[in-house]
Parts: sequence; C-alpha cells; structure tokens
Amino acid sequence: MRKRYQNNIIGLTFVEILIGIVITSMMMAAMYTSYSVVNQSYTQVSEKAKISRSSRDLVTMLMRDIRMAGFKYYASTDQIAKFGEDTSDECGAPGVILPKLSYLYFDDGFEDSTLSHNPIVIRKNTQGPDETSVTPSGSGCCDQIQIVYEDYNQNHTGIGQQPFKRYRITYFALPDPTHGSHGVYKRIESYSQPRNGCAFTNPDDPSTTTGNWIRTCVECTPEDVLIRDHVEDMEFIPVDENGRVIVSAAGRYPAPELPDIRDRLYDIRGVDIRITFRSKDYFFKNAAPDDDQRKITGLADRNSETTDRYLRDSVIVSVATRNIGGEDF
Repeated sequence: MRKRYQNNIIGLTFVEILIGIVITSMMMAAMYTSYSVVNQSYTQVSEKAKISRSSRDLVTMLMRDIRMAGFKYYASTDQIAKFGEDTSDECGAPGVILPKLSYLYFDDGFEDSTLSHNPIVIRKNTQGPDETSVTPSGSGCCDQIQIVYEDYNQNHTGIGQQPFKRYRITYFALPDPTHGSHGVYKRIESYSQPRNGCAFTNPDDPSTTTGNWIRTCVECTPEDVLIRDHVEDMEFIPVDENGRVIVSAAGRYPAPELPDIRDRLYDIRGVDIRITFRSKDYFFKNAAPDDDQRKITGLADRNSETTDRYLRDSVIVSVATRNIGGEDF
C-alpha cells in the first residue's frame, strides 16, 4: 500500500494578523491613557506640593520676623558685673561698662519717614521698598511691611564699635512682567551709630551722636533679595489687643508719614497675613483659553469674568507681636 504524505503548514492568516494588531493597539492605547492620567495627577500633586512648600517657607520667615518686632536687649546685673571684670578688652580696666539699656538713638520718623525706628509699619497698596512707592493703578497687589528690632553682640565692645544692634527688615513686592505676577523681596538694614571711644552715650543726652540706616553690615542685604516669585497678592493687616483692625477713616494703616493714624503705631498687637500664590505653569491643561470651564468672576475685577488656567492657593496666618507695648523703643 502506498503511504500518503501530508504537509502540516503552521502560520497565521491575514485576518488573524489584523486582529492581533487591533488588540495590541487597544492595549497600548489603554496603557497610554492610564499613563497620561497618572502623569497628570502626579504633575498636579507635585505642583500643589511646590506651592505649599514655598508658601510655608515664606510665611514662616514672616512670622519669625514679626514676632521679633520691638525686641530690645536688656543687660542683666550679672552680665554688667561680668563685663566690668573683663580687662582683656582694648578699652582697658575696669573692663567694659555695659549699660542696662540700649544707647541707640530713636527716631519715630515723623519728620522723615525714611528714618523710622517704629517696630512695625504697614503700608497698604505699596509696591517697592520705600514709603513713597505706590501700587500701580489697576493692580490688586500688594502691601509692604517694615519690622525693627534690636540685638546685642558681646564681641563688638572695642573702641568705636557698636555692641547694640538695630535691624530694619522690609518685605515688599514688585511686578514681574515676564510671568504676569509679582515677586516678594526682602531688604535688611542696620542702624549705624558707633560709640565715642569706650563710653556708652546716654540716649537722653542731647549730645548723642545720631546714626543712619546702612546696608553694608554683615547681616544686611546690599541688594534686595527675591525670596518668592509667582505671588498674586500679599496683604498685612494690623490688629489691636481686641483683635480689631487698626485703620484710618481713609482706609490706611498706621505709618509715620500719616498724621491721622500714626499715633496708633504702638497699638499694634498682631498682624494678619494673607498671601496668594500662583502656579508657575498652567495647571488646568485641558481648559483652552476660551473654555468656559475656567472663567472666574472677580479674579481681576469683581464686575468682569477672567479666563484662568493657573492653580492658586491662599495662606492666612495671624501672628502676635510679643514685644510691642511701650513707646521708648
């Protein structure tokens, strides 16, 4: 009998290949969609974390400085005795004569607000470091705050040195046309009033040598330092011991150059801080500029709608001014 030989051919038909391609494409599309969703969620969470972290850093810095406002160094009896026994100083025996109170000259700034030594001065709607700076018309940002406090450096007791230190810190905003937002800057100044020889001049003595604010000390900032960008608004509100806002009939806060409200500079017992931050890039990527999903009423003008695609986050904090209470700062 003759054996029949049969060839078994193994392979795929064209239809099966097409089906495989379709299934693979569907799987890849599903994987890409899942990846896009996860990636977008991660980007949004990361952007929120960045805003939260940077806002926390700025607010913490502000809180620390505001709590220092009005601080004065008082030398204890033991410290005075200790310095009096120290003969290693170049001023010689019986050692350094350390006063119990600071000898630094005080200027309330009523005649010249640039010389102000008041613990806290808040200027509403002021963009820039000076009291003459004014917020541009139509802008909703920002306020300026100046903080003054004292310190002491026991290593600066030699001839002509200045052991008592006084610092003035100014936080202010400037427009950032590149990003369409604002940057927050910090300026640190020191009051320069060296002693005459080894003597500590009595601040009540008419012959007291006055000083001036400088920006050349070790702790100072020769150039204004940008500490946070992409800020939409920065507001400081002074409150008294009863939690009431200290404001004039004209809607201005206490400042040396404002005769109608400056007598309340030492009534400040706390500062309410409100800062609104904005994401660097578009946050709502699926919303086109003309999409109704992101039209907000009141963002720029309460009477108009504004298209917005950024993420915004506001931080509101109340800070107590623990060192303000007397007028002999």
